[in-house]
Amino acid sequence: MKEDRERKIDEWVESHREEMTEELMEFVRRPSVSRADLAEPGAPYGPDARKMLDFALERFGSFGFRTENHGGYVGSAWYGDQEEELGFYAHLDVVPEGPGWIYEPYNPLIKDGFVIGRGADDNKAAAVIGLYLMRYMKEHRIRLKKSFRMMFGCAEETGMDDFKQYQAQGGKLPDFGIVADCGFPVCFAQKGGWNADICVPKGADILDFSAGNVRNACPGEAFLCIRGDAAEITALLADYADLTAEDQGDGTVRIHAKGRGGHAAFPQGTDNAATKLAEQVFEALPQDRFDILGLSFIAKTFRNPFGEGMGFACEDEISGQLSSNAGVFRTDDRGIHIFLDIRYPVSAPIDAMTESFKKLLSENGAVLESLSIEKPFYIDKEDPRVRILQDCYREITGREDEPYAMGGGTYSRVIPGAVSFGPGLRNGVKPEFLPEGHGGAHGPDEVLHIESWLQAFKIYLLSILRLAEDEETAGTPEENEYPGTPV
Repeated sequence: MKEDRERKIDEWVESHREEMTEELMEFVRRPSVSRADLAEPGAPYGPDARKMLDFALERFGSFGFRTENHGGYVGSAWYGDQEEELGFYAHLDVVPEGPGWIYEPYNPLIKDGFVIGRGADDNKAAAVIGLYLMRYMKEHRIRLKKSFRMMFGCAEETGMDDFKQYQAQGGKLPDFGIVADCGFPVCFAQKGGWNADICVPKGADILDFSAGNVRNACPGEAFLCIRGDAAEITALLADYADLTAEDQGDGTVRIHAKGRGGHAAFPQGTDNAATKLAEQVFEALPQDRFDILGLSFIAKTFRNPFGEGMGFACEDEISGQLSSNAGVFRTDDRGIHIFLDIRYPVSAPIDAMTESFKKLLSENGAVLESLSIEKPFYIDKEDPRVRILQDCYREITGREDEPYAMGGGTYSRVIPGAVSFGPGLRNGVKPEFLPEGHGGAHGPDEVLHIESWLQAFKIYLLSILRLAEDEETAGTPEENEYPGTPV
């Protein structure tokens, strides 16, 4: 019966391949950056996020599933009417498209087996998987001993305020759930999150310093406007290949730096354009003629992506090395404002580290303007539910990968009983048509590998059947009768 079920799953997935892919592209076509600054009644993260939520709920509802909009923060769709629930979590918001795209971020296309578009991988692919999991179970009249509840939020990329607000307002959560927003197999530990906004004195000759759009992405470009003679500055920067200087014609110079963008949690392979700009300009321009002292503090404190300049460098056996990202830079009369994203190991003494950093800021005339700390996530690798997920992963892939820890932060940090599991498969498949630095979840030309995505669907379906199926009455899909009404 096991082989028969898996064969039927394979056949169903193959027959729905094109439909699933087109569904994903419809999701990607809708911009959905979370913008709390554009909040409206019923749209706490701006009109685009609300439109995306409405679209997703409409799609689930169109197949007969009961749906609910929880104040524009979170949406739900149900299969089954049992009181106990098994959850499946995804987020509909995306990071801003950012610079450097070869393809159009919201006009998705398929190339060499990949879907290209902002949000294709992170995380709209998971929302579409949730829809088709529910369709499969409904069409095959699968009887579950728990209701299956798909939940999607609208502000994961901007601090997970969506599920925080939902819980603060008394919202009910499933007893156990899968967060489909990382890689396979089970992510048993996630580093804590330390997000801070600081203001650094800039120096009299710095008029503007800007880079980035969100703190959890490494900026691939940065801009600095300073007072000075254009010819002199251009000559002093001549040996720096990633810097270009442009005469503004009013005694000021605009300097542009190129780096390599990417996800803040995975600094290997990235090159922060803002900290590089600070480091190289401060190194090149003589300090007796240019008042740009703020650049020195930025370079010394944030250039290293593992927190060495902050006094934060640490690691542990469970979750690995701390990562540090200065993601957004803006300037006003008070100084250079920097938005930081730190992912710290499970065992790090974060309170003591915070106090030490406050002292460092004070000694340099800088100010800590805001701070939020998310606790790390951890679940025992021997938990029975973890073992079920691991077994399903191994059966579908034939791989023996062990549970892993990561720096990426998912809803597991803020949703009790939620374990991160897929949908990314570490299979080494890369888009050969894209240059280095392109294709990643938070970088330009974000891609989703279609074959890996469809394989993830099978892993999830098998996992749900194992976690929630009534084994006493279960038979082949044709033998089951659905006990509830999914409306």
